[in-house]
Amino acid sequence: MRTYLPLLLLTLMGLTGCVAPTKYDWGSYESSLYSYYKDPAKIAELSKSLADTISTAEKSNKPVPPGVYAEYGFILHQQGKSSEALLFFEKEKSKWPESSTLMDSMIQMASRSNKSVKPL
Repeated sequence: MRTYLPLLLLTLMGLTGCVAPTKYDWGSYESSLYSYYKDPAKIAELSKSLADTISTAEKSNKPVPPGVYAEYGFILHQQGKSSEALLFFEKEKSKWPESSTLMDSMIQMASRSNKSVKPL
């Protein structure tokens, strides 16, 4: 029994070393996205959650989770804020180069919408 005790302790210490902190702080993104899917009228809740997630990550110099800039940009675009949406599509593209093809399409879409909106 005594010979197994050091082995057991080493195993337990090794397993506790496997628990790593998460790289991204998703905030309340998951729950607000689920709420939005169940009730699309909750878009303001989702928009606030995304804005908070972005703000928190940028303030703490952590990477913004993948897709969050794009999701927030798309919500802004749906609200008619195409020039603001462009900024977030560009951020997504620069932070996540693998999204370039999709972001280029979103940038073109928002640019066309931005040009078609006439100032009051």
